[in-house]
Amino acid sequence: MFWACAVSAQTAQPASQAWFDIPSQPLASALDAYCKTTGVVIAYNGNLAVGRVSNPVRGQLDPQQAILLLLKGSGLVADYTASDAVVVVPAPDEAFVTRSPSAIAQAALSQQSAIERRYSALLQERLNNALCAERATRPGTYRAAISFWIGPSGSVTRVKLLGTTGDPQRDTAIAEAARRVSAGEAPPAQMTQPFTMVVLPQASGGTVDCPPGEGGR
Repeated sequence: MFWACAVSAQTAQPASQAWFDIPSQPLASALDAYCKTTGVVIAYNGNLAVGRVSNPVRGQLDPQQAILLLLKGSGLVADYTASDAVVVVPAPDEAFVTRSPSAIAQAALSQQSAIERRYSALLQERLNNALCAERATRPGTYRAAISFWIGPSGSVTRVKLLGTTGDPQRDTAIAEAARRVSAGEAPPAQMTQPFTMVVLPQASGGTVDCPPGEGGR
C-alpha cells in the first residue's frame, strides 16, 4: 500500500517527452507535479517523503530523465513496473533498474513494520476479493490505481480512482466495489492515509489470481 499522486483522465497517457518546470520543494508535492506533467502513476510509502526535498527539474525531458533528476541525491530511486507506472523505493546498490511488480512490492513492504505489513496484506486481500467478485472489475486485463480511506470501523469511507482504466463503466464499477470493502478493524495509528493499491494487467506482471467461479455478476 502506497501514497500515490492523482492523474486526471486528460493526462492519463504518459508523455514521451514533456516540458518540466518543477522547482525544489518538499518531495511529496514534487512527485505530484511530476505525475500531473507526465501522466505516469507514481506510488510510494508516504513515510519516505517526510523530510526530503526534491531537486529542481526544468526543460524538455522524457519521464525517466526527469524522475532521475528529481530524486538525485535523495537516497531514493524510481522502479518502473511499466512505462506508465512507477514505485519510489530506497536506493539499492544499483542506481536505476526495471523490476518485476512483485519485487517492487517486497521492497516497499520491507519499509513497514510487521503490524503495518499485516494490515496492508489484509487490505489487499479484501480489495482483491471485491474486484474478483464482479465480472466488470475482475483483474487481469486492465491497469488501475485506487486510493481509499479507512474509517475507525475498518470500512472504506472514501475512494478515489487515480486516472482511468480506459472504460468509464469499469471505472465506476471499481470505485463501487472498493467502497464495499471492510478490513473489519481500524488501521494502525501510525499508518498514513490514503492507502493506494495499483492493479496491473497480467501482461505487465499482474498477479491477482481470482478463485474459479468468481466474477460472475
